[in-house]
Formats: sequence, C-alpha cells, structure tokens
Amino acid sequence: MPGEEYCDLVICNSCLWAGSLLRGSRGFMICPACGNNSLDVIPVNDYEKYSINVGNKSVEIDFK
Repeated sequence: MPGEEYCDLVICNSCLWAGSLLRGSRGFMICPACGNNSLDVIPVNDYEKYSINVGNKSVEIDFK
C-alpha cells in the first residue's frame, strides 16, 4: 500500500548491535559497531511494533 512504512530489524550476532532498516536505505554489509559481517535481518510487518531487551549475551524481542 502506498504511504506505508517498511522496516526490518537488523541484529549483529557478534556484539548484539541492533538497528532498523527503512525502505529505500542501503542496508548493512558489516556491523557499524564492531565490523563483523554476521548480521541477521528480521522482517517486520507494516504497523507491527516490537521492543528489544538486550541482556548479558542475549537479546529478547517482543512483537506486538
């Protein structure tokens, strides 16, 4: 649908850096925090909300 926002959640498997990848952006080949190239991309549906809780070597993602 026109006008909808699109984003994916990007998480580094090495340092747990996380960011949102918005429609039209270039994306990430390497982690901007640690330089590792082991990134996971999690698709997020339009109007779906999520919260992230980063613990000691763990990430908890709650989708609503």
